[in-house]
Amino acid sequence: MNELPLESCRILVTRPAGQQQELIAAIEALGGEAISLPLLAIESIRDAGAEPRLRENLSRLQDYDLLIFVSVNAARFGVRRIAECGVAISPNASILAVGAATAREAASLLDRPVHGPATGGGSVSLLELPQLDDVKELRVAIFRGQGGRELLAAELRRRGAIVDYLEVYRRTPVAGAAGQLKEILSERPPDAAVITSAESLARWRELLGEIAGPAKSRVIALPLKATEGADHHADHLLAKPVVVPSRRVAELAAQHGFTAVIDAGDAAAKAMVEAPAAHWRRES
Repeated sequence: MNELPLESCRILVTRPAGQQQELIAAIEALGGEAISLPLLAIESIRDAGAEPRLRENLSRLQDYDLLIFVSVNAARFGVRRIAECGVAISPNASILAVGAATAREAASLLDRPVHGPATGGGSVSLLELPQLDDVKELRVAIFRGQGGRELLAAELRRRGAIVDYLEVYRRTPVAGAAGQLKEILSERPPDAAVITSAESLARWRELLGEIAGPAKSRVIALPLKATEGADHHADHLLAKPVVVPSRRVAELAAQHGFTAVIDAGDAAAKAMVEAPAAHWRRES
């Protein structure tokens, strides 16, 4: 057995540039080799079309009874925009987050309590919290990225809440990722990939189609088997572990054709690294 849990393991880190250091440090602390391959760039939304609506909602921030942050990026960019606009959150407002990592980030940035699911994460777990049992006529602000999932808002509206989206960031594919992945594969394929969101997972699967060549880089329909729509590079990586932060993303990974999915139960670096370490201990 290896002296360190991840000794000699190459782990692909797909988080956006500037958000990888904690994860890389955690991998290296356990003896692994971290390989940086950012899949998505995260940027603040400043579009002329979206800005007036966002500013209008932010100007009424004190009117909201409940604020919800759906990701760590939603907390970071959301709190930044709140500070830029010079507005304040009502002292009586409750603040929730979809998972433990997001709750910790929001609590640190806002310096006030933020609650979320005790285990796991995602909209389904959040909706099970007692704070959301009775939301009739409450005003709810959901901080999220552009084009996020609709389940949370739809269910809160069904329960009688008045819901506004505050879309504070967008995700865009990183240019040149396919070429960088080919270089990585030419050296030695990674032993696992850390995927921290559903959007990154979709981009990772898309990238595997891209490296198969122009004839095969089409949009891939679900469900997908490991031998469909890509060459041996994609097949090889589909069989390698992907480490994901929640049950929902794990289910999506299985639908995308990944056959070794490790649910870390949290997007925090510690959880995302200890999960594959535990997996390989069991396998050894």
